[in-house]
Amino acid sequence: MKSVFVCILFLISLPVAAGNVINVKNYGAAGNGKTDDTRAIQSAIDAASPSKMTIIYFPSGTYNIASFTKTTNYLENYSLLLHSNLDLRGEGTKTVLRVADHIFDKKDTSANAHLFYGRQTHNISFSNLMIDLNGANNLIPENGIKNHSAIFTAHGSNYHIFNLTVKNSAANNMIIIMGQGKNLVIEDCKFLNGGFYVGTDIPNKNSYDFSFVYTEWDSTIVRNNIIKQENIEIGLANNSGGIELHGSNSSAIGNIMEGCWPAIFITSSRNTPMKNVKIQGNIMHKCIAGITFWLKEPMENISITDNTITLTASRAAKQNLCTGIMVPNGNAKEYSNKFANGATITHLTIADNTITGEPMQMLSAGMILHSLQDSYIFGNTISGMTYSGIVLSGSKWGIDSLVVRNNKFSNFRAFQDKKTAKGYIVITDTYSKNVSDAPGFKNIEFSNNQFLRKNKTISPEKYDAAFIAAPASSLREIKISNNYYEDPAEKKQVIISY
Repeated sequence: MKSVFVCILFLISLPVAAGNVINVKNYGAAGNGKTDDTRAIQSAIDAASPSKMTIIYFPSGTYNIASFTKTTNYLENYSLLLHSNLDLRGEGTKTVLRVADHIFDKKDTSANAHLFYGRQTHNISFSNLMIDLNGANNLIPENGIKNHSAIFTAHGSNYHIFNLTVKNSAANNMIIIMGQGKNLVIEDCKFLNGGFYVGTDIPNKNSYDFSFVYTEWDSTIVRNNIIKQENIEIGLANNSGGIELHGSNSSAIGNIMEGCWPAIFITSSRNTPMKNVKIQGNIMHKCIAGITFWLKEPMENISITDNTITLTASRAAKQNLCTGIMVPNGNAKEYSNKFANGATITHLTIADNTITGEPMQMLSAGMILHSLQDSYIFGNTISGMTYSGIVLSGSKWGIDSLVVRNNKFSNFRAFQDKKTAKGYIVITDTYSKNVSDAPGFKNIEFSNNQFLRKNKTISPEKYDAAFIAAPASSLREIKISNNYYEDPAEKKQVIISY
C-alpha cells in the first residue's frame, strides 16, 4: 500500500497527465545492473508519440546499457535513439544508467556509441538521472577514434538538461550538442571526471581533446553546474575542457569548475560570426587556463564579469604557460583558423574578475589578448603571476580603442625565465615590424591602476610597470597615466622601439 501511495504522489507532481507517463520497467527493463536493458528502454521510448510530450520514467535501479546500433554517420552510433517530445526522468542518484564493460574496445572508428542520440529532435528534457559512462572499463584503444558521449544531438531545439549527474567519460566529450539549433539549458547538474582521468588511477592516455560540455547551438544557457576532475594530478596531464560555447546569445553563469584546461572555451562554429556571449559569476578553481578564445570568425559583445579564476600548474611536461583569460596568437606571420587569429573581437568587456596564480615554476599571466576593438578592461584583481598581469600582442588586425582602468596587480612571484620579458603590463608587436600600413596599436589607455607588492617574501623580484616593444607609431598611441605604485622602484617603463 505504501509503494502505491508514493507512486500516486509522484504522478500528481508531474506537469503532464498521468496517461503520458511510460515506465521503462513495464517494457522489460530490469534495472538490476546485470541484464542488458538497452532494447527494453528503446521500446519504451518508441512507444511514446513524437507529437505529444511523454515522460519516460526510470524507477530507481541500475540500468545496464550493453549494446548499440551502428549508423552511416561518422562517429554517430547510438545505444538509445531519441525522437521529439520526450521527458526522460528518474529518481536522482538512485536511478543509474551505466554503460557496460568493454563494449567499445574495438580499434575501428565505428566501435563507439552515444548513450542517448538525437537528430532533428525538439522538446527534450533530461532530469534526475545518474549516467555512469564507466570510463575505466571503456578506455580509448591506441590509434582509436572514440566519442561515446552521454547525450549527443545534431540539429534541433528546446533541450533542457537539469539535475543530472554524468561521470567517468573516456571519450572526447561528455555532452555534445551540434549543428543548427537553439534554446538549450543545462543547469544544476554535476559532471565528474573525463579525458585523462575517468575515475581510476590508470590514465586514459589515448584521450586527446576532452570537454565536459560542448554546444554549438545559439541561445544556450549553462548555469549553476559543478564540473570537476576529482583527481587533477591525472586529469590535468592533458586537455580537460569544461564548457565549450560555439553559439551566439549564449551564457555560462554561476558554474563551479575544478581541474579544467580551459574551464571555458569560446569560439564560433559553421563559419558564422559570434555575438552576445556572457560569462558571469563562475568559479574556476585549480585550472591551467580559465577562459580561452579561438578566433575563427569575428566576435562582438562578449562580457566576462565577476568570475573567480585560480590557476594551477600544468601536469603536462610540454606546457609552460597558465592564463586566466587568453586569446591565442599562434603565429604573428600567418593568420588562419588553426592559429586562433583569424578575426577580431569588438566590444569585449572584462570587469570585476579575480585571477590568482598558485605558486608554480612556469609562466603565468592574468590575460593575454590581441585583435581587440572598442573594448574595456576594468576593476579586475590579478595576483600571484610570474609573467604578466595583462599582455597585449600585435596582430594583422591591431588593437584599436582599448581602456584598461582601475585594475589591481599584486604580489607577483619570482620565476627565472631569461627569454621572457616580464612586467605588470607587457605590450609587444612583432607583426607590424615588417608590414607596411599595419594597423598596430591605436588609442590604448592604461590609467588609475594599482601595482602593489605588499609581501616581498612572495614577490622578491621587482616587476616593470610596463614592458613595451612596438613601432614608434604605436608608442605614441599608448597612454600610461595616473597609476599607483606602492614600490617607487617599480615606477618605470621599459620602451623598445623597432
